Amino acid sequence: MDHHKYKVSLNMYDLSQGMARQFSPMFLGKQIDAIWHTGIVVYGKEYYFGGGICAQTPKSTIYGYPIEVSQLGETEIPQGTFEEFLRSISSKYSMEKYDLFENNCNNFTNECALFLVGKGIPENIIGLPQEFLNTQLGQMLKPAIEQFTNKQATAQTEHFNEPQNQQLQPPPSSQNINAQIINQALLQPQPQSSQPISLNQKVQPAQQPPQQQTITDTNVTAIDDLTTYLCLIESSPVSIVDFYTDWCGPCKTIKPLFHKLSLEHPHINFYNVNIDKVREIADSLQVSSIPTFIIYENGQQKERWTGGNQQTLINNLQKLK
Repeated sequence: MDHHKYKVSLNMYDLSQGMARQFSPMFLGKQIDAIWHTGIVVYGKEYYFGGGICAQTPKSTIYGYPIEVSQLGETEIPQGTFEEFLRSISSKYSMEKYDLFENNCNNFTNECALFLVGKGIPENIIGLPQEFLNTQLGQMLKPAIEQFTNKQATAQTEHFNEPQNQQLQPPPSSQNINAQIINQALLQPQPQSSQPISLNQKVQPAQQPPQQQTITDTNVTAIDDLTTYLCLIESSPVSIVDFYTDWCGPCKTIKPLFHKLSLEHPHINFYNVNIDKVREIADSLQVSSIPTFIIYENGQQKERWTGGNQQTLINNLQKLK
């Protein structure tokens, strides 16, 4: 009987490429270190759930280089026995049965760890989907994470769900697929709110629309994509955002005051978002009428209101230190 002991470890990757750590305080009120993908390392291979049960040389998968490695212990179970176990559970861990919440890569590595060393992977990794992916930021990242975790493995990948002679798909390009997909998810338009959206009730302009006032003195910064919005709000101690459109009457009325106040309150970062040009920001924040103003302090929303009442704008800014 083979009594050789094999070290078992857990490779841990961040599918969000650092975005969870950066933006989770704003959306959750606390920091989450990563959106974890994990792989079990034993017998000189890394086993993971990605388009089926796969095995590759450790740290050579499409997930990049692990940001953390956790030592799980040792096992006396021979490699052949373990791989037979993988074949026995392969129908459960197929591409068709992948579920981001209930049957994901971390559920797979947890089951493997229990088989090999008698204990599971860290609980915070198993419980993360329900905690994070139900949030606003989680919903923005969910399509990207699902797309990425369902990627087929490279030609050097061994599959336990398929006959050994089955032709595998060609390897992906050498570009950073992870970052590319995450960035696409943050930049793509989000589903529209189910609430009544007055933004869709656009008033047809008159044949000769009134000439708009040109504002030259201002400290207002225009934001034209969602990623920039998140970064600026997170990095600003105090900020206010004006959501507007060019055709909105109340927006035009309050616009000069908003720009004037930006000069009078240099300690506040003033931003505006033209919803007609950057609809994904409005959708992700459920802005359903205009003008809408949101005040943030250290990335946390402190005040939100709609309408062009000038005194309300002045009063809310005076509350800020």
